[in-house]
Amino acid sequence: MTIPIRFALRCSTALPNGALALFMALCMLASGPTASAQKPHIITFEAPGADTTGDNNGTYPSSINNWGAITGSYQDTNNTFHGFLRYPNGTFTTFQAPGADTGPFNGTTPSGINDLGVIVGSYFDANGFGHGFLRSPDGKFTTFDVPGVGGFGSTPLALNLEGAVVGYYTDANFNFHAFLRSPNGTFTTWSGPGACENGQPNGCFGSGASNINFLGIAVGGYEDNSGNFVHHSFVRNVEGKLKTFDVPSAGTGSYQGTGCPGCSLGLNQLGAIAGIYSDANSVNHGFLRSPDGKLTIFDAPGAGTGAGEGTGCSSDCPVSLNDFGAITGTYVDANFVGHGYLRSPEGRFATVDPSGSVGTFPFSINDSGAITGEYVDANNVWHGFLRIP
Repeated sequence: MTIPIRFALRCSTALPNGALALFMALCMLASGPTASAQKPHIITFEAPGADTTGDNNGTYPSSINNWGAITGSYQDTNNTFHGFLRYPNGTFTTFQAPGADTGPFNGTTPSGINDLGVIVGSYFDANGFGHGFLRSPDGKFTTFDVPGVGGFGSTPLALNLEGAVVGYYTDANFNFHAFLRSPNGTFTTWSGPGACENGQPNGCFGSGASNINFLGIAVGGYEDNSGNFVHHSFVRNVEGKLKTFDVPSAGTGSYQGTGCPGCSLGLNQLGAIAGIYSDANSVNHGFLRSPDGKLTIFDAPGAGTGAGEGTGCSSDCPVSLNDFGAITGTYVDANFVGHGYLRSPEGRFATVDPSGSVGTFPFSINDSGAITGEYVDANNVWHGFLRIP
């Protein structure tokens, strides 16, 4: 970036309410990614206190903002989750949300960070019940629960520059629903049209929102009630109108379709969407949907062509899209090994695999093209990585 954040924030104070996000986004688009004389390289890192003893614990980055700050979680030797913030200079702050239990597999799990440094995520109490939190840049917390929550709790996934939050929650019957928490703390909840509502014990993942941009456009997906739990994606505009969409070549068999449970859609400030779909043979492919609804289908070189292989995976493979059209995500090869990929706005691909990785999962790309995510080594230790363009 060529515009310092202190300048952007100072100028933004003169803007009317609601225009801050637009100002910041236009600044970033105007400045563009800075040129670099270096070749792309990958930095690996561990959050302070992360367990590196080889029991599938470690460091799990989830989001990078346009200034290079990274948030995510790590597990300690007691299997407790903690949140972390990695500053652009490589230093760390670790934290626990108020009310988070410090027993095994509970704790704090951040999911997103915006360009003002506000972090959103979940924390888990002594019963393993999930609650939402917002952490301000000065370390102050706001905790929240979606009205009507039950089952597993509330799971915030993303926020925009003004502090609107989207995610999913379960009700008392373990049915999944999407939610939007506005900056003033009010909630809107919804389910996709024809979404399954027979609860997670019966295989239904229902509805969830996974991303929101500065205009208040939200995206997400849902599984239908056809009996096959076919996945569909949606766009929700700022007025609350829901538009569903499917890739024409998406399958309609069991757990096929456009998107998958836990596979967050990439959304940029211009309204373009990136994600994955599975075809009639359960092979995964990537897609890019333009703001006017035109679809581009793609496959990463090296992606497998068997069931469960391809560009993406059957669950929990997020896709991230920046404002210049660059996409990052995971592809699965013929040996069922996960690799990271970067697709340029022109459609060129690069593999993103840190040295020593036996499984790589990018989670987030910023407008400078920096990518963060996690990888696992041969000793079953998870590490964070930052790919610098």
